[in-house]
Amino acid sequence: MKYRLLSIASLLACVLCKSSIAAEPRPNVVFIIIDNVDFGYMGKCYGGTSLTPHMDQIAERGVKFTRAYAVTPLCVPSRYTCLSGRYASRAHPTTGADAAEDEEGGQHIALETDLPNVPNVMQKAGYRTGFVGKYHLEPEKYDRFNGDNADVFNPDVDAWLKERSAWLTGRIKQRGFDFVGAPMDFRSSQFSGIDRHHTEASHNLEAEVKGALAFIDESREKPFFLYLSTQLLHLPFKPQLLLADYAKYGRVTEGGLLPEAPKVPMPSRKEIYDTAKAAGATTAQQFGMHWLDCGIGAVVNRLEELKLLDNTLLVVFSDNNQRGKETLYEGGTRVPLLMMWPQRFKAGSVCDHIVANTDFAPTIFDACGIQPPADMTLDGRSILPVLADAKAPWRDALLLENGHTKAVVTDQWKYVALRYPPDVQAKIEEVDRTGEYPRMSPKAEQFFEKFKETLTPEQWKFARNSWRWHTQGNNYMKSIDDFPFQFDPDQLFEINGGIAPQDIKNVANDPANASVLADMKAKLKQVLAPLEQPFGEFGTAYPPAQEPKPLTPKEQRKLQRKMAK
Repeated sequence: MKYRLLSIASLLACVLCKSSIAAEPRPNVVFIIIDNVDFGYMGKCYGGTSLTPHMDQIAERGVKFTRAYAVTPLCVPSRYTCLSGRYASRAHPTTGADAAEDEEGGQHIALETDLPNVPNVMQKAGYRTGFVGKYHLEPEKYDRFNGDNADVFNPDVDAWLKERSAWLTGRIKQRGFDFVGAPMDFRSSQFSGIDRHHTEASHNLEAEVKGALAFIDESREKPFFLYLSTQLLHLPFKPQLLLADYAKYGRVTEGGLLPEAPKVPMPSRKEIYDTAKAAGATTAQQFGMHWLDCGIGAVVNRLEELKLLDNTLLVVFSDNNQRGKETLYEGGTRVPLLMMWPQRFKAGSVCDHIVANTDFAPTIFDACGIQPPADMTLDGRSILPVLADAKAPWRDALLLENGHTKAVVTDQWKYVALRYPPDVQAKIEEVDRTGEYPRMSPKAEQFFEKFKETLTPEQWKFARNSWRWHTQGNNYMKSIDDFPFQFDPDQLFEINGGIAPQDIKNVANDPANASVLADMKAKLKQVLAPLEQPFGEFGTAYPPAQEPKPLTPKEQRKLQRKMAK
């Protein structure tokens, strides 16, 4: 009888324990992705020059990361990885109506509708999901406004923008979002061919904030996931916009004119301008960062007002660093990252582990107690264990990628490899043989010739694929002064201390580093293996080379029109 009583007591304790766990509310998740933000653009939390008190407070109340990476540091693939948990090279290729080989890396990436992703998995797990702002994962609708009057305040333009926005909203909802606010495509911008006057009024942070607050207010009674994607600081941004007539230009969005400029609980644009200027702002980035910070502050304040902040996982992440954007150097791929979850994270923490945007999906699922589908490929891991215990097991190397460049980074070293596939190499050799640049616009040809003069013969050997001057991951040639080694096939850099050290000297050819180079090459082969992709001697075998198909008459006409522009 004694044993039976003990068993019943134990059983009751277990039931009560499970009930307590089940009763514990699941956390909300607010994921804020900001655009083109350099460490130097941040505020005091990263030693930057901007006035960002709200982001500084997030760092003070949460975790600041010193070694966070965007594994493909460019708008489109970076966003794909955040929302899918996968490397962008895994994305199912898409074909755009005006697809051309000289377009930027990631141009043909879209978030799939037939694969698991963060929003649709969370949606199925009972979360309400919301999207606000810049999508940048929709490659279709490349047309431009063709009316006589392209003024943004023209009713015909307004109707055209609203039609496009409705189409885009539907596409975003197909990816697993219940709510869509202030959507913008930006890559194939709704503003193509539209006159926005001198103010660059495509920036409307208040509209984005209004959408975020509306979603939070509507979702307060159940757990939610909000993906807030700001357009700031993506240039061009002119601080004069903050001084323009807000009643007029605050109505302008990529989804058409709003009935009135948004009323949101943040300082007026004029106040933002004056406060930033009084704090010493002189650059567009400093004015834009203070504006952005005020918007983030409005979201955090609403969460606090509704008593939701303590149990909300808040993430602030930049899609890429600005100075070396589209490169795999520290100035492109290493980015600001802040996290706050008052119930879980120790205030004022600093994480020096190598983390990446591949880790966001596993971290969010882990935080929310969600088991991802068995068929969902996740290339990262949850960050929560190392935030609870800095000595918990963690990765010793991370793969970075962008087109024809791949890299592996460790605590002390980074190795970058440039390898062309056989079909590209054949075209390079054809350029060498003929001196002609196939499928290259006059603007691109002029641009390339300018930088050809700055290259050494060895650099020219790897830069001569000039038909792809703005290549898929072969880095911006405009950065040749910053990264003169970018066309070296093998690049080795020592990563020193500090928030954002730059790769400034390629030491791959130093005999003293031979063993390090060999070890880093082995690590690149190891971290690349799960992707099962061809890449020089590091990946799987390349498929047999195929002769390029000749252009159809329709494709030739389209190419001629594009060249004429």
